[in-house]
Amino acid sequence: MFDSIYKDIQYRIRTGGFWVRCIALCIAVFLIINLVRAYFTFTNDGFPGVLYYDIIHSISLSSTLKHDLYFPWVWITHIFLHEGFFHLLWNMLWLFWIGSIVEDLIGSRHAILIFFETAIAGGIFFIISAALFPWYKGIEVHAYGASAAVTGLLFAAATLSPKYEVRLILIGNVQIKYLALVVLILDLLFAGENTNSGGHFAHIGGAFWGWMYITLLRSGYAMDSWLSLFKRRTKNAASKYTENRRFNSPGKKQSNTPAPIPKEEKLNKILDKIKTQGMEKLTSEEKDFLEHISKE
Repeated sequence: MFDSIYKDIQYRIRTGGFWVRCIALCIAVFLIINLVRAYFTFTNDGFPGVLYYDIIHSISLSSTLKHDLYFPWVWITHIFLHEGFFHLLWNMLWLFWIGSIVEDLIGSRHAILIFFETAIAGGIFFIISAALFPWYKGIEVHAYGASAAVTGLLFAAATLSPKYEVRLILIGNVQIKYLALVVLILDLLFAGENTNSGGHFAHIGGAFWGWMYITLLRSGYAMDSWLSLFKRRTKNAASKYTENRRFNSPGKKQSNTPAPIPKEEKLNKILDKIKTQGMEKLTSEEKDFLEHISKE
């Protein structure tokens, strides 16, 4: 029985795509951390002890920049760390749901980049907030979880297709722009209170970069890798297109066939159409083009 369950889980992870693998990793980390916590609590008179929190802090983001530079991996590892069950549950449900929407709109490559970049942007906002709020001065606090990345994906989806409708339990269909607005208002309201202020600022940072990523993409810029420099792509596509139109031989005449639209320009037009009219207004040709781009 257990062998069958293991093989089924292994198959789901192998074929489920990035979001399933990401969720599986978060669940694995959650189980390991809580087993370690249970062990230290049992052997330390009901308290996890210093060693347990040293382990947690070594993989979570700190409000002290020195710690984050000394342990540079925390910029990534903090995303996959969850201690509480409901913290994990809600983040994973939102991650699979919103991540799949963004992936459907602009492809898996951009969706994955948004996931990691908004998490890092949220971490930066968390560190800034810890330096600003008076109740954080003189103490070191830590942040972990995928909330900033999930919020970033939500705002990326809302920027891509504001009228995209999602179905909420007990409410019904809601345009995603209103869902993003409610999340932002709640984070702004609770950011000033002395309860997880840094976490709410991290959400705001993720939301900002999710919006910024799509805005830059529409302008012809893309982030080729995490924290890489902006690279202008529209001109490169245009230059390649010009080179392809040169004659292959001196005696060959130029064709009167209309010149094809460069991929980047066509992609920008489709993204603008999604923004103004919604995903459902795309033609089958435009949907096929988006699917082809996502595979590239």
